[in-house]
Amino acid sequence: VSILSTLRKQWYQRRVRGVVVCFNSSFLYSNRNSNNPLHSNQLKSKTLCTMATTVRLFWKDPYLKEFSAKVVRSFVFNKKPAVILSETAFYPTSGGQPNDEGILNGVKVVDVIEEKDEIIHILEKPLLKEGEEVSGSINFERRLDHMVQHHGQHILSKAFIDVANAQTVSFHLGPNYSYIDLDKRDEINEEAQEKALKIANRAVFENRAVSTTFYDSIEEASKLPLRKLDPTLQAPIRIVNIDGFDLQACCGTHPAFTGQVMCINIINFEKIKKTTRITFLCGMRAINKATEAFLSLKRIALKVAMPIDCPAIEKSLDSMIDDNQKLRKVQSEYEKLLQRTCMQNLLQTISVPPGSFGKYVFELPGKDMNFIKSVGKGLVEEVRTVICLLVPLPLEGKPTTIGFYMTCSNDIEIDLRVLLKEIFSLQAGKGGGDQRTVQGSFNTGDLELVKDAVKTKLNAVN
Repeated sequence: VSILSTLRKQWYQRRVRGVVVCFNSSFLYSNRNSNNPLHSNQLKSKTLCTMATTVRLFWKDPYLKEFSAKVVRSFVFNKKPAVILSETAFYPTSGGQPNDEGILNGVKVVDVIEEKDEIIHILEKPLLKEGEEVSGSINFERRLDHMVQHHGQHILSKAFIDVANAQTVSFHLGPNYSYIDLDKRDEINEEAQEKALKIANRAVFENRAVSTTFYDSIEEASKLPLRKLDPTLQAPIRIVNIDGFDLQACCGTHPAFTGQVMCINIINFEKIKKTTRITFLCGMRAINKATEAFLSLKRIALKVAMPIDCPAIEKSLDSMIDDNQKLRKVQSEYEKLLQRTCMQNLLQTISVPPGSFGKYVFELPGKDMNFIKSVGKGLVEEVRTVICLLVPLPLEGKPTTIGFYMTCSNDIEIDLRVLLKEIFSLQAGKGGGDQRTVQGSFNTGDLELVKDAVKTKLNAVN
């Protein structure tokens, strides 16, 4: 057993060529061909053993931008050209972190997929043949952003453990924002979020060192004070260590120091069944959003003639909202009064013989559809009748049309949908509804033409 273990370790060391687990921030713009200590053969991991076909250079150096390798396989994957390389700096979509993008010999890499022990590079067009040399470069801006968001998630997840013993059950890293789902609901209130955010940003500010270590068994890794450990993980198990703050199994890319996360901001939270979703930003995403928010606050402060003082502006806005709600209430009461007055005026013009029902068309210029709906409903409740209310609808940049709302008393045997089709046969329009109520608009702004068409068909109803 010990001989096999030694052989496996030696084979892995030849393949990986020295996984270094402690990084330095000065390597941010490293290049494969430089004299970077990250490319030395000094192994600092506890146990390094894997049977991976593709050597993962992003584990050795997450800041590596350019590399060279040989084409192991060139083939078609899901109807797209693809290659597998002897080694790669391209990170595949995994663990919630999206794949890298970049080029191989000038050909765009559109996707990177992990299939068992191989990393498949999906290409824009076919590349070289098997065995040939290839030069690659990754979109480092995208890599750095993903690395910062991912590492920020580690820090934030640990902070919520400290505050509410809330485990992260899922993680999503999107193009504009990221989120984690926590297994607690009621415990994650605004106070808990503020505490977690302070803990997380303190860890960022302290610029703690980040390192990785490989363990060759789940039993060995389980002895560590990890946030959580998936018992189905297979060796080698890669542990990411934020010095004195967090230990967690992870296959993603991480910065050398927590300070490169720059800052973490929670921008939203929502309760989803038994979990809480925390939406957050890290790095330049957080800084850009904070800058945008500050500039917006500055503009608001100018509009309300106040200094840029968040509590004072918030208090002023609360007062404005309260005043606005009071005005809306007054406006609503005024609208109801106008509707009742309008309805009473129209009722004075309606005369219905006993045992029959009225058929009336009224025009209400200057009113909106909500107003005429309310008036129409009130009229048919007061008197047995079929009512069609018309209102000109001026649309910006378009010819004026005539809006309509037609309704009837419940005891009148009529289907207004059928009547509407007959009216449209005389004057084109669009609309619909049910047996008792229809609404829409006519394709003309000529009110007299519309009134004639409606009256002609309405008066024919028995």
